[in-house]
Amino acid sequence: MSEKTPPAADEGKEPDPQPSEGEQPEPVERKPHHLGREFSAAAANPGAVQERLGTEADAFSSFTGASVSAGQAAGRDVIINYHAVSAAKNAPRVWRLRPDDLKDAEQRFVAPVDFDALREAIGVRRVVFIRADPGSGKCMAATRLLLGCSAIFRLHSDTRLGTLTSDVLTAGCGYVLADLPGAAARELTIDDLNQLTDSLERADARLVVTLSPSRRILDSEVDALVMELGQVIDRMQVFCRRLARDLEDAAVDQVFDDQPMMVLVGEELDRNPAPAHAALVAMFTAEAFQAGEPLADTVRDRLAMLDAAEFTRWAEKLPDLPTQCMALAVAVLGGEPYETVSAAAELLCKSLEPDRPLASAEPERHAPLTPRKATRLMHLRAHVVRSTVQTRHGGAPTEAVRYRDPAFQQKYLLYFWNEYDQARPTLLAWLRICAQHELESVRVRTAVATGILASKSFDHVRALVIDPWAESDDPDLRDAAARAMRHAAAADSDLGPHTRDLVAAWSAEEAPELQATAARCWRIEYDAAGPDAAMAALEQLATSDDLDVTTAICHSLTEMWEIDGERLAAPALLLRWLTMVSRKATARLAFLFAAADLVRQVGDVTWPALLDIATGDPIRHREIAALWRDAITAPHLNPHAKEILAEWARSVDEHPLARRSFARLMEAVAETPRSATILAHEAGKWATGSRCAPAASRDVLSLITREG
Repeated sequence: MSEKTPPAADEGKEPDPQPSEGEQPEPVERKPHHLGREFSAAAANPGAVQERLGTEADAFSSFTGASVSAGQAAGRDVIINYHAVSAAKNAPRVWRLRPDDLKDAEQRFVAPVDFDALREAIGVRRVVFIRADPGSGKCMAATRLLLGCSAIFRLHSDTRLGTLTSDVLTAGCGYVLADLPGAAARELTIDDLNQLTDSLERADARLVVTLSPSRRILDSEVDALVMELGQVIDRMQVFCRRLARDLEDAAVDQVFDDQPMMVLVGEELDRNPAPAHAALVAMFTAEAFQAGEPLADTVRDRLAMLDAAEFTRWAEKLPDLPTQCMALAVAVLGGEPYETVSAAAELLCKSLEPDRPLASAEPERHAPLTPRKATRLMHLRAHVVRSTVQTRHGGAPTEAVRYRDPAFQQKYLLYFWNEYDQARPTLLAWLRICAQHELESVRVRTAVATGILASKSFDHVRALVIDPWAESDDPDLRDAAARAMRHAAAADSDLGPHTRDLVAAWSAEEAPELQATAARCWRIEYDAAGPDAAMAALEQLATSDDLDVTTAICHSLTEMWEIDGERLAAPALLLRWLTMVSRKATARLAFLFAAADLVRQVGDVTWPALLDIATGDPIRHREIAALWRDAITAPHLNPHAKEILAEWARSVDEHPLARRSFARLMEAVAETPRSATILAHEAGKWATGSRCAPAASRDVLSLITREG
């Protein structure tokens, strides 16, 4: 693995006249239509943003899951991206539970003693308080109580109950506030509760608040309303339901036929009666079965490694520097192909190895090659799993390397950082090289790992890594700086205000590199104040005529669109930008990039995501049609818009439902004589050529020319 050379400023342009000897070549200015050409070329292989966000989520979940494995197994959410419901100060931050979370609450939940009393309470009260021990499944119980609501949201732990007014609550929804902080519990009064109940009543919403046994409400009237969560008597049922979620019936039968494994299960459930522990044992069992490993030995080993002292003993006994470097590479890049991770580890090892005398540097002649992969994996307690790596030509099968116990990923990264002072500068230099790797997935995982380190040592990592990356002329490093900042704040919420202030400072700088990095930091504003605030931050930067800033805005808005989908008011924002001379080019490019890259599955068919959004909402239909109408008539950019439109036609050509939706959207695009003429000409070309889409051509022409 080698450090990439930054792209030349004139890459992708016509060659300039050669200067005479001794003269420096004149730099060639890039213009918006060059970006349009790049975006349209990417339309033939869409989904890059989706893949990038998926890798980022996978990387972060590996780290966050490390410290809450038991909670994850018990049903408590691990990857939780909260966002504010408005830009107002102290606005509540929420996260909507996914269908899988609701399915788990419905199918995996094992009711504790006296759960019917809680059911009755949620039927007559707007607010229910539940007190229970950690690991008892109180968050799963809260979700189960709210399953009748139209949607369920998790509130951030720092939510003040007084901010839950009817104007920020979604009608008919349920809310869970997990583990009410001590100060909030002590300050809560019956008047506060009555006011909160009125707000929930007006919104037809319900709230379940969970408390740990150490949290006491001082107001006796409120404390009298707190209900205890009973114990789960049948802990084996918790084990069985979790196992059945992860394994097929035949595999579950094989687990129960494994006598040593079932003896271990019985011992563990007797030793620790918490439902969370039963679910954790089931999760470890399923993973061991799927990896084809001895069940009892593997699960017993993983349970032992939950002890910090046992992990430290393992880390200290790694046999040599190459194994230590591989351990760190797996911690940073776990999930990447084995060959990629091994090459990164080799590079780190060479950087850390002390210089050897020349005599000892001479290798033994004709020495046989020594196999290392199996031995390394054994020492690391890692394994390879079948996976897919993204290449320029699509996905390719590979073997990805991961720790058997995901907790090792964060544990070893922080162990290496904390214990090996002499290696810390080399580690930071190595992260920079990985952040410029040719594979985007490697760059993303490196940035996330850097953010985890920054969450533990923010000032140090910011000064030595994040700031230089943010100021770089390499867009890959700027992207890495933005991701590292976001994940530092996600890993430690106390860093949120600091990262937000730093991004605001970058936005105000004149240097386009820092402005571009600020634009790529959209998730920080999104998490703190919601999507409208994030789009407003991008709007402030959209007046820049620097193409690096423009590109950053295009990528960020497209990522936001991928996450929020039809809920995001991006089309209205771009239409407003089209009315402003200073933002018009950015608006057109942002739309073209999103149109070229965003896709989603509708049944078994891959649709252009913006087409699906337009199909499901008449307002979005009009807005997206207007954006296409502008794009195909825009000076300089219209050839690239037509290429992207041709890819849309090709992608829907063999799918009647998608094709009809596409034709209806094109009918709306052809509202003006000029757009109708252009569109009819383009649709006529789809019947033949490299992007052949005869059915789409026929359907569109039949609507816009009224010829059958």
